[in-house]
Amino acid sequence: MQITLQHIEPPIWRRMLVPGGITFHKLHKIIQAAFDWQDYHEYSFQFEDFLVILPNPDFQFHETEKNPKKFKLEQVIDEYCQFTYEYDFGDGWEHEMIFEKAVQLEEEVHHPVCLDGERHRPPEDVGGPGGYEEFLRVIRDPEDEDHDHMLLWAEKDTGGRKFDPEYFYRQAANRKLAKITC
Repeated sequence: MQITLQHIEPPIWRRMLVPGGITFHKLHKIIQAAFDWQDYHEYSFQFEDFLVILPNPDFQFHETEKNPKKFKLEQVIDEYCQFTYEYDFGDGWEHEMIFEKAVQLEEEVHHPVCLDGERHRPPEDVGGPGGYEEFLRVIRDPEDEDHDHMLLWAEKDTGGRKFDPEYFYRQAANRKLAKITC
C-alpha cells in the first residue's frame, strides 16, 4: 500500500505491507506509526460512496458510515484500490491511499512493515498544508524573528531533535510498527 500526504511538495510518503484482514481502526494506528503522527485527533477514511468514521454521540450515525473498529480492509480492497485517509479535521491532513497489489508471503508476518518512504511529516497542529509551508519558510530563514521559536516548538514532534523536513528513518518507523499486532 502506498500512502502519500496530499497538498505538499515534494511528497511525503510511505510504502507499507499491511494484512488485508485488519480493521480500519488498526489501519489508522498503522498510518499513525508509519508517519509518526501523535494520534490525538479524529480521523476518517473516505470512499466514493461511504465514509469510515468513529461514531459521534452528538450526531446520528448514517448508513453510509461504517465503524472503523468493526469494518475491515478486506471488505473493500477488491472494489476500491484508492481512497483517502484524513487525520486532524482542523488541519485537514489528507493521505492518498493506493492499494498496489496483494502478495502472498512465505512466512506469516504478525505486524505491518514499512518498505520505503521519504521525508518527515509536518508538525502536529502546524495549520495544515498552508501552515506547514509558512513553517518551512520560517525555519529556513535564520534571520526570521520566529525562526528559533518555531524550531523549539517543533521539537515536541521530533523527540528533541532539530526538525528536518527531509528526515525519514525507516528502521524507526518499523520499530513503532512492530508494536502493532495484526
